[in-house]
Amino acid sequence: MIKESVRNSRRRLAYTCWVVFCLVFLLTACTVEEPDGPVENEKVVEPAPSESDKAVEPAPSEQGDWQLPGLVDRSGKSIKVPTPGPATGKRLDVTNFGADPDPDSYDDAAAIRAALDAAKPGDEVLLPAGTYDLRSTDPDDKSTNIVLRSGVNLRGEGQESTVLLTSLDGEEGSRVIRGSGVHDVIVADFTITSRYGGALGDDPDDGGASGGPMYGIHLGSYEGKASSQILVENLGIRRFERHGISVKASREITLSGNYISEATAVGPGGQGYGIAIEGSADQHDPDAANDSRHNVVIGNTFDGRHLRHAILLQFPTHNNLVADNTIVGSHLDAIDLHGEGEYLNEVRDNTVVGGQRAGIALGNSGGSKNKHDASGSGNWVHSNHLIGNRQGVLVILGTPDTLIEYNRITAGEGSKVGIEIRNGPGTELHGNHITGGTDGFWAIRLNEDRGTDGRGTGIPTGIMIVSNVIRQTPNGIRIDAGEDLSLVENVVDDIDGEELRVADGINSVKVE
Repeated sequence: MIKESVRNSRRRLAYTCWVVFCLVFLLTACTVEEPDGPVENEKVVEPAPSESDKAVEPAPSEQGDWQLPGLVDRSGKSIKVPTPGPATGKRLDVTNFGADPDPDSYDDAAAIRAALDAAKPGDEVLLPAGTYDLRSTDPDDKSTNIVLRSGVNLRGEGQESTVLLTSLDGEEGSRVIRGSGVHDVIVADFTITSRYGGALGDDPDDGGASGGPMYGIHLGSYEGKASSQILVENLGIRRFERHGISVKASREITLSGNYISEATAVGPGGQGYGIAIEGSADQHDPDAANDSRHNVVIGNTFDGRHLRHAILLQFPTHNNLVADNTIVGSHLDAIDLHGEGEYLNEVRDNTVVGGQRAGIALGNSGGSKNKHDASGSGNWVHSNHLIGNRQGVLVILGTPDTLIEYNRITAGEGSKVGIEIRNGPGTELHGNHITGGTDGFWAIRLNEDRGTDGRGTGIPTGIMIVSNVIRQTPNGIRIDAGEDLSLVENVVDDIDGEELRVADGINSVKVE
């Protein structure tokens, strides 16, 4: 088991080759020619996170005077999200505190905690190459192996060289690494995995499958004060049950260059998320100290074969950036704004290949335990490359005022729609390029939304479809429902079937 885990930490190179192969294959097949927080450095105790298993009605977010999407302040001025600088103090080697980098040592977690306890702000705790067995939990938090401290970095010697191997296995709220109300921390250059050796998650309807820790890394607030200015980079995270990285009610968290795979469950109720950025279900005030905003998810890679969602934004979190990530496969929507008031987020320059559902989705029906519907207003989805997904982009359940522009959507054999709008009032489609697909595929489709348990029903209204380019697809634009619809200067060329189909009884379509 231990040798296998060490071997698994070297999978990334092979997986990268697999990603490249998938991209080359799909592009070759489909390409067409186109003319109040804790005291400084104090370790805090936080209760285990809620598993979101109560039936909660979705609530609208309060935007205040925030108006523009992406990394801007409330006045609309662009900002640069701060990240911690390099360590300025001592480097503390965990082997000097009793950690043994050889596989299958009794317990190394206590030594890592001792090194963190000895560190001062500006110091860095080093995990030399090897496998560190995490068999014990923090004395003050029985759900967590390692607790972060403000101003103290935790760094390995490489994602494929340093491995943290936890024995946590299904304990409620369990986390390998936790930070609560912490700031100015870098966590980098190692892999987190578990001793779980069972089957991996592959059934999105199976809520019973599980194993390993609930969370690889969990960053959250403490007594209403957000964690902030944290950089998590170049980590490998696998064999977890719920979230690889969970960021809750926090801000200015940057997640970069991480590789996430192999969730042990992908069932309903929050299992199998690669990265989750969350606000708080009961907090809708953008002036609150734990308002979720200005988080950055950039340049990460996801093997979605055992993920429910690769990247998920949930509850009223806003003005975050999701960019330059690569996702191959996922059981449900790969990038998901989860239908609980997420607003003014920017999703750009991501590559999503071969998802079983939408590449990018705004709005979510939830399930019997968790009641979702619309995402918030003003989200900006642009410049993404979406290849061979069931839908490229999907907007549903009343999600308003989404701007979808300059995306390149290449349909594959199982693709149904390039961009599908149901109840998405005020959605604008501009400058998107859509190509490929087989019989029955439509580049753009407007359709009635039947809602979920009475929530989110409606038809597309106030939709602008402007300057999109549709080439070499089976069919062009299909309007099955809607009112106040405008189609302006779209290019529909070399179409096998119908360029435009408008259902009987729809009279409010303006075509220019």
